[in-house]
Amino acid sequence: MRRLIALLFLLLFGAPAGAADDNKQQELDDLRGRIAQLREEVEQASEDRKEAADGLRDSEKRISEVTRLLTDLQRDERRIGSTLTQLGQQRDSVAADLREQERQLAELIRQRYRAGDLDTARLLLSGRDPGAVQRDLGYYAYIGRARADLVERHRASLAELAAIEDKTRQRQQELNSVEQAQRARHQQLNDERQARQGVYDKLSSQIRQQRRQIDSLVRDQQRLTRLIERLRRLAEERKARQAALERERRANKPAGKGERVERVADASLAGYKFSGLRGKLALPTVGEIVAKFGQARSGGGPAWKGLFIKTRSGQPVRAVGNGDVVFSDWLRGFGNLLIIDHGEGYLSLYSNNESLYKQAGDSVRAGDIVAATGNTGGHEDPGLYFELRRQGQPFDPLSWVK
Repeated sequence: MRRLIALLFLLLFGAPAGAADDNKQQELDDLRGRIAQLREEVEQASEDRKEAADGLRDSEKRISEVTRLLTDLQRDERRIGSTLTQLGQQRDSVAADLREQERQLAELIRQRYRAGDLDTARLLLSGRDPGAVQRDLGYYAYIGRARADLVERHRASLAELAAIEDKTRQRQQELNSVEQAQRARHQQLNDERQARQGVYDKLSSQIRQQRRQIDSLVRDQQRLTRLIERLRRLAEERKARQAALERERRANKPAGKGERVERVADASLAGYKFSGLRGKLALPTVGEIVAKFGQARSGGGPAWKGLFIKTRSGQPVRAVGNGDVVFSDWLRGFGNLLIIDHGEGYLSLYSNNESLYKQAGDSVRAGDIVAATGNTGGHEDPGLYFELRRQGQPFDPLSWVK
């Protein structure tokens, strides 16, 4: 915005219209280029963010899958835990059966011991009743088969217990291995998701910032566009005023050269009150009077209320009497304007100056240099516009000139 203000000041303080327009147009072109560049950057960042979002989506999908697998794994773990519980119960049952078998075997051994170590031959030769002998033989055969069966069942039970224990240990190892692998995968994917989330958030922040910059630059562009249009109208108005001044100057210019101003205000007039300068007044600068008080302006404008003294730029402008500076600034239509209050209701006005040497509040004496001539305020020719006023009403300065 400082550059915009600088452009405005450049125009208002008399920069050539073409140069000001070129500067403003260049400023507008720069803004448009910057906006276009930022929009390209936003588009690229949006593409990058889309890729980051796709990667983030993939990571989250994989995390979801691994989480599902972990859930399944935990369910399997619970199922295996239940299986292990059942296996433990089976092992306890087999152990109980084994103890019972051992008890029964011990009982059979005791019975065999009580019956004595009688073999089949001795029973047949014992002379006992054949029926009794046959029963004893059957009984001993039963005891032998039962002993062998119990021993075999004992061995099978021991093998079953060992198999159950091996199976339990194997399932536990598998479970631990799978769980560790899945948890490691879950952590890896979570780290990947956090990294991609960071990229996504950074790109989102960058896009928001760039969009804010675009909005700001677009507002600057709109303001500058409005300013260009305003300055274009001002330039057209200035050109029209210059053309009117030129037509008026030519229409009102007497044959031959305009009236020359040779005598200017000096310190010899400092001893007078301003009202005492009537008939003694000297004009503030040398040059050619090309517009006089009361002359009609061309183009239907108001009549001149003072004098326009055409001269080269940089000529000294002198105070025509003692007084205090009450205004020293740029004013539209007048350019750099200085006004002196001489008391008794008298004011003198000096406009279109190139430079102002006195500030509001300064005291001046007749003949003091207060400004330098120029062409500010829209005048084509350099010079000085000079007015005298009493009680706010302008009057002809030449009527007071000696």
